[in-house]
Amino acid sequence: MDNRTGFRPPERRAGGHAFHAQQARRALGLTLDRPLAELRTPIFHFAVGALVAGIAVLARPQRVGVPLGIALDVVLAVVASAALLVYDRWFCPPEARPGLEGGALPTAALLAESLVLAGTSDGRLWIPAVVVAALVIAVAPHLSALRIAGRDGTWLRLARDAAGVLVMSPVLVAATSSADGLVRGTVLAAAAFLTTLDALHTEQATRLRGVLASAAVAAALTGALIPATRGGQTAAAAAGGILLVLWYGLRGLAVAGGTARLSRGVIAEYGFFVVVAAGLLSNAAHN
Repeated sequence: MDNRTGFRPPERRAGGHAFHAQQARRALGLTLDRPLAELRTPIFHFAVGALVAGIAVLARPQRVGVPLGIALDVVLAVVASAALLVYDRWFCPPEARPGLEGGALPTAALLAESLVLAGTSDGRLWIPAVVVAALVIAVAPHLSALRIAGRDGTWLRLARDAAGVLVMSPVLVAATSSADGLVRGTVLAAAAFLTTLDALHTEQATRLRGVLASAAVAAALTGALIPATRGGQTAAAAAGGILLVLWYGLRGLAVAGGTARLSRGVIAEYGFFVVVAAGLLSNAAHN
């Protein structure tokens, strides 16, 4: 208001649901440092996950052949990651945007589903594989957005760990199977790299650190295949469990080291899993 003229200039009015919601929060005395957009239910992500997981069933190797099946799986992974990236680019605020690495865990989920589809002709086993892939594809970017936005908690960590275990379990079963050694090693290295990269990115590690640490975990886990598979197929289930423990410990140490959060507590927590797995692998090699 101008004291000389008594004239009050008209205020610029704003409309829209976002404006009224902001005004309501101010009236109630609620102030938020982080945007609420990252809490949006990932309906689009689930739709993409269900679509690509279903198409993977139609493009399974038993139906189209191994070379074409692999090619179609790669195309599905690229299309799904691109769709999620574009959606997050348009509708997710910069403070909670997963970015390129947000497609790492969804790609690993498709890889795990493809292994299940290729490894059995039992349709009853396809159902949980499709459900797990669709859920991981839907939830993984959402969990990353929550973590990047600073909304961390015990439940979030447990959910991320559970998603990684669900992805790695069929990969480790395939890695300890009777398939060709090069194929088993490649599949295990790819899955270990992607799951570790996702964890490092979610913890906001730099891209270079993320790639290097993930490559180190992939190399170590692939190298562990040699002692893990010396017991023959009778010990395949045990070998898969040992590798799962080793992956969990190595991934935890890589995340802590890649984000400069390595401490005695972290080393003790994740180092315990690595030491236990190393001891079991050493025993398997000697026996």
